[in-house]
Amino acid sequence: MASPSPIRESPLQPDDWIQAAFSRLSAQGVESVRIEILARDLGSTKGSFYWHFKDREDLLSRMLLQWEDEEMRWLEAAREVNSGAAARWAHFVERSANPDRARLEVSFRAWARRDERIASHIAAIEEKRRAHIVSVLRDVGFTPSSAQRWSELALLVYLGWMDKATRDPGFQLTGRGLGEFLSDLILAASAPSDR
Repeated sequence: MASPSPIRESPLQPDDWIQAAFSRLSAQGVESVRIEILARDLGSTKGSFYWHFKDREDLLSRMLLQWEDEEMRWLEAAREVNSGAAARWAHFVERSANPDRARLEVSFRAWARRDERIASHIAAIEEKRRAHIVSVLRDVGFTPSSAQRWSELALLVYLGWMDKATRDPGFQLTGRGLGEFLSDLILAASAPSDR
């Protein structure tokens, strides 16, 4: 008697599907994150998708969890870095100014306008980012209330910059990037009379 054929596992892994979904989300929004489109992008079949995910909602949930997990891990690592405030700020600015991350962030925010669940996760991440900025500013010598005010302003500049830069590829403000602008903002804020 012949033994049954082993079930053949999809050569694609869940992360392949999630990364393809992130690419679609960044390029064309959450509406474009469709099983048929992703299968075509990956040169695979819908059956391969269902090997790893129950349905589209399962994929979307796992995308959100992966993005949130990556953000939380980065923020935790940034908080535990034993370097000075300047190095922690430079690391934050470098991460914030990454154009691929900016496109993904803007896409998540557009998605959040239509989905309360996404909005609440983004709000939690924003609060952690704000706390990180406050901690850097406190280490520089800002008072607690000044650190709160300037962290809010820095976060709003970051969000506005991302939005403008992703809608207008030719956008430049006096030839400088987001990193330089954020750093100038904090240097201006740290002038003795403003602290």
